[in-house]
Amino acid sequence: MPGLVGVSRASLLGAFLKMGLLGFGGVMPWARRVMVDERRWLTDREFAEMIGMCQVLPGPNVVNMAVVIGSRAAGPAGSLVALTGILFVPVIIVLVLAMFYASVAQLPMAHNAIAAASAAGAGLILGTATRLLISTRPPLRGLAMGIAAFVSIGLLHWPLLWVLPTLVALAIAIEWRVR
Repeated sequence: MPGLVGVSRASLLGAFLKMGLLGFGGVMPWARRVMVDERRWLTDREFAEMIGMCQVLPGPNVVNMAVVIGSRAAGPAGSLVALTGILFVPVIIVLVLAMFYASVAQLPMAHNAIAAASAAGAGLILGTATRLLISTRPPLRGLAMGIAAFVSIGLLHWPLLWVLPTLVALAIAIEWRVR
């Protein structure tokens, strides 16, 4: 997928505005739905590969993805349009919520609402990961790398800065050996 031929700036803006609005608190499932199912800009495999690439870049994955998709569709201006679309609605919502939260932060109900939103976000991430695993069917060595990353960072709390380069180098070496 070197470029996204025929994708206008208006289409980029509309798609990324939608993702930013509907995906508040969990954009990745909406990003997949919009880019793979609705717009057919990417296949499931291309989407999974792009997530992998965007995860090793600094910054939020979906923001990185907006920049890459925008660039492939319409160059630097496309990146700016997609970035504006993905960030515009959430920034406005966060500002409004911050003002509201300041007035209710001490209430137990506010703490319960935050806990519930966190659980819902975790569920969205797990659902998207499961759907991608089923549809892309990565090789066993790919699953092993994912499990190693989860155990190293999620369970053992090893620093991402050390785990990621180590696993990337290991994955490259394994692929080189297999091929």
